Amino acid sequence: MTTVPTADLTDANTTHVANGDLRVLHPVFKVYGQVTSFSGPIVTVKVFEDNVLVRGLLETKGEGRVLVVDGGGSLRCALVGGNLAQIAHSNGWAGIVVNGCVRDVDEINACGIGVRALASNPLKSNKKGTGEKNVPVYVGGTFIREGEWLYADNDGILISRFELSN
Repeated sequence: MTTVPTADLTDANTTHVANGDLRVLHPVFKVYGQVTSFSGPIVTVKVFEDNVLVRGLLETKGEGRVLVVDGGGSLRCALVGGNLAQIAHSNGWAGIVVNGCVRDVDEINACGIGVRALASNPLKSNKKGTGEKNVPVYVGGTFIREGEWLYADNDGILISRFELSN
């Protein structure tokens, strides 16, 4: 999917930026994966140091969607690794944004998917299955809701209440 640069999207949608329909996430996310520009409707999951729900979602058909994982900003373990990135790519997810860590960075970077995360950590997460799916999350300085649209490139990440026209 070809994505309009986020800078162009913000320039063309100043009214939506001003009224909060288009928001820019804080510039704290590192770029991983072969795909540096991606966009799609958002699916949300809220977990803390446990990636069972993340795996469960990524094992479903992505259909060009983007998974936003609110890991509470924890830097103590990874919520997504190389295997999950490959599963996401194989299932048609456009990208993954993790408010937390990833691991297996070389594997993720060899994968044809876009991934953003705060950092990397080699420690795997817990496997208890705790968390919530399809709920509003607070990531990067803004609330993000299921069904909103995410646009990401090397300049940053945008969240829009609706799909933006190219």
